[in-house]
Parts: sequence; C-alpha cells; structure tokens
Amino acid sequence: MHHLAHLLSTYGYWGLYGGLALEYLFIPVPGETTLTTAGILWQKPQYHLSLFWLLLSTTLGTFTGAMFGYLVGRALGRPFLVRYGKYVRLTPERIDKASRMFTRYTIPTLVLSRYIAGIRIIVPYIAGINRVRLILFVPVMLLSSLLWTSTFILAGVVIERAWRHFIHNWRHNLIPTLLIVAVLVAAYLYIHHWMKRRLNTDSPDEEVPPASDSEDGPDR
Repeated sequence: MHHLAHLLSTYGYWGLYGGLALEYLFIPVPGETTLTTAGILWQKPQYHLSLFWLLLSTTLGTFTGAMFGYLVGRALGRPFLVRYGKYVRLTPERIDKASRMFTRYTIPTLVLSRYIAGIRIIVPYIAGINRVRLILFVPVMLLSSLLWTSTFILAGVVIERAWRHFIHNWRHNLIPTLLIVAVLVAAYLYIHHWMKRRLNTDSPDEEVPPASDSEDGPDR
C-alpha cells in the first residue's frame, strides 16, 4: 500500500496506467494486488482518488498492454515467443497448449484468462499469432479489461469496508466473513483449475499443428 500510494502521489493515474501496461512486457507487476490496493486507497479521503479515473486508467493500461502483445504476436509470430519466451519459462509446449485452447474457446479464453496471471499475459500474443480479427479482439479485450479491473478495485472497496466493520463487530462477523472468503477463493481456484485442465487435457487428435517459423495463418 505504501509503494502504491507513493506511485500515485508521484505519477498520478498515469503510474497505474503504465504499471499495468508493462505487465505484458513480462515485467513482474502484481496486477491483482495493485488493483485491490487501489480500491482500498480510494476509501481513504487523504488520497483524493476518483473511482472513475481509477477504472479508466487501469482499464486502458491493461488494454494497451494486451494490444501491444497482440500486435507483436501478429507481426512476429510464434518464433518470437519461442525465442524469447524461454527467459520467462514460456516453453514451446506451453505455447502450443495455449494456442490449442485459444483456437477452441476464443472468446471465453479472452475473458477468463484475465483472471489468471500467467495465462493473461500470453493470450494476447497467441491471439496475434492466430491472427484473430481486430473487430473481435478489440471489443472483447476492452470489455474483459474493464471487468477485470472493476472486479479487483471493487474487491478492495469491499475488503476495506468489511475490515472496518469486522474490527468493530468481530465476534458476530467471524464466521460469515470466513464463509465469504472461502467462496471467493473457491471461485478463483475453480477458474484457475478449468484453464489448466483445458491446457493439459486436449486430446492429441484434436491438436492444431503449431505454425511454422516462416508462415502465418490466414485472417480469421
């Protein structure tokens, strides 16, 4: 919270924009933590934060990063990810599995992958490699970016209010609070498990052959 407060006081909303965009350069930016903390700070009057500008800056930041990944994937193709992905433990096998899942579940993958840190960064590159039409990619990615940022910023708001209420009435609220936390954690783990299962259980006879190093597929 201290580091994010310093970032906001120094760079304002542009700091949030740039930080979330840099995540797609494989820079380890803790996106979910940043958004949740921003929601907490919004509740504190000394920071004078606007919910509208928080949502706008973070949504456009992660959308810009995703567009960068898409354009790089479309322009440079699979060889780029294979060559440089090894530095962030992105193996050709993982690229092929993500590509197969993306081909079969394009829109669900674009939306749900936002909530899975490792997959979130890869998917825009895969979309570019598969030459997904911009008329589909742009609106779906913009909407999913808004949903993702809204989810964690509002989660920060809820956490801050719930914590204050819990401190004053902890004896009565302990069990309900634990149940709510358990449900949220279970939902997150379920989405994470679903994505991993789709990566690992596609049958071989349904696999889409990886693109060659010198060829790009046709526009879809």
